[in-house]
Amino acid sequence: MYMQSHFGQVCDMALKLKEYRDPIVHKAAIALLPVLARYSPQEFTRVNTGSSESMMGRACNYLITLSRTSDRDRAAAFLALGNIAQFCSTEYRSFLEPTTRAIRDALIQRAKMRIPPAEADETVTAVLQTIATLATAMGPALTRYVRDLLDLMFTAGLSQALCDSLLVLEREVSQLQPAIQGRLLDMVSIILVGVPFRPSQQSLDDLEQRMGTMSMHYATAQNGHRSGAAANGNTANGASGRDAYAGTVSDSTSLVVRAANNIHVTNDTLVLALRTLRIFDFSEENLSEFVRNEILRYLTNSSAAVRKEAIHAVSHIVMADPLYRSMAGAGVEVASEVVQRLV
Repeated sequence: MYMQSHFGQVCDMALKLKEYRDPIVHKAAIALLPVLARYSPQEFTRVNTGSSESMMGRACNYLITLSRTSDRDRAAAFLALGNIAQFCSTEYRSFLEPTTRAIRDALIQRAKMRIPPAEADETVTAVLQTIATLATAMGPALTRYVRDLLDLMFTAGLSQALCDSLLVLEREVSQLQPAIQGRLLDMVSIILVGVPFRPSQQSLDDLEQRMGTMSMHYATAQNGHRSGAAANGNTANGASGRDAYAGTVSDSTSLVVRAANNIHVTNDTLVLALRTLRIFDFSEENLSEFVRNEILRYLTNSSAAVRKEAIHAVSHIVMADPLYRSMAGAGVEVASEVVQRLV
């Protein structure tokens, strides 16, 4: 075939075209690099006689530099790097550190620009997709590189791109699951309730129940407008509950909590937060009381989309509760209350 005998020439041509002035040709040349890696990974990673590095080395070094220096081409460069890693995973290990460092710098740069979380951003979407592609290609080998990226990933706010990337990370790098879920629950809870998620503490919860009191953790949100106004569909004033909480936290609050506090909550945001409770496996965390105290109120939201997603979320959480499956304890009580509300 033509490509087999002219592969090196085509690679050289692609690298020359990357400097072409026409932006369409320039972007096409960038997109061609992972296509060549897919066509012949062995040739792409081979160091030819008379050359100090392989085509892959030349391409990756160029793309990493481009991701740092070109605002216009940053997204395309990250996507190309992720795809090259997918097709040449073994040989890509030496590029993991510079790639993740470039990703980290891009996310830090965005955070410094104070772009509102969840605002559409081509670069962030590409970065999140690249992290997912790297996880698929490298598996657990990515763990030590991506651990420091987790908080930065959340600084762009809750988005479908973030959820898609985290689902892949959970599957491919299972060691990160507890860290991912803890951050997700905090962000979702701040959006829906106004405060970070508080894990179930049975002895404390029982004491509060006997005394007829509510945890101060959630009382803060109740005193604000998040639980009332946002749950009923008035998202314009939905930030008041988390504003009340923000005044009680220290300057050392995590990047995740800070980003969540800055999200402008709309019905679309509520739908995504509720969907997140459904699509991620939170079975290791008892969410029954969280559903009873905070999520059930969204069944009466003025938005049909929010009500629908709330039904799916509470149903999924109840069905996944081991107490419900064993027909014992709070799980059955919450399930009964859910059914009553649905009826």
